[in-house]
Amino acid sequence: MKKNNHNLVRRIFADTGKSYDFVVKVTTLWQDNRWKKRILEIVDLCNDPRRILDLACGTGIVTFALAEKFPSSTVVGIDLQEEYLVHARAKKRENNMKNVAFYERSAEDTCEGEYDLITASYLPKYVDLDVIIGNCSKMLNPGGLLVFHDFTHPKNVILKGFYHGYWLVLKPVLWLSKSWREMGKELKGVIVQSQWVDEIQKTLKKYGFNNMWVEVQRFQIAAIVYATK
Repeated sequence: MKKNNHNLVRRIFADTGKSYDFVVKVTTLWQDNRWKKRILEIVDLCNDPRRILDLACGTGIVTFALAEKFPSSTVVGIDLQEEYLVHARAKKRENNMKNVAFYERSAEDTCEGEYDLITASYLPKYVDLDVIIGNCSKMLNPGGLLVFHDFTHPKNVILKGFYHGYWLVLKPVLWLSKSWREMGKELKGVIVQSQWVDEIQKTLKKYGFNNMWVEVQRFQIAAIVYATK
């Protein structure tokens, strides 16, 4: 990751795995559910994928949704945080999801294998997109689909005002939880500084992804960018 963001990610996500699924829903005011639902609609562009890669899979929210949607596919989840993978593997056992596998690895170091569909949620703002897209270009089969999703900083003046107002409330709430305190201190700054939507479009073109779509989500607080090879 650029600017040594591996250390940042490990620090702000430390000890948050157990409560992550609940917190991501509540702190996004359930918009996360809407975004994930849209991702599952977008992947219909990929006709019967046999192998799927979910980068930065976390506790497996998207990973398992993809495995359920495409039960004949093999779905591989990759994440930097072993703590999160512990929870993902527990879900796998509880739900007897035999077509899912999880591995501890950074997204930048994931550059082998062949896939028809590659997804990544909440990853782009932390990484060197040139490395990630370069790797995905090598791994993605012809006709394959790439889907990236992450937070964005609103450009509309009014929405930006609401956004900063919301953080004035959210930050002290997160501070009350020792596990989420670092996230409350760091995440907003990362989002505000990130230009990942613009960067990823340029990088996709560089690696030959000429068919791409950008969907800015409600309130301009997130975006989904997807492309075909």
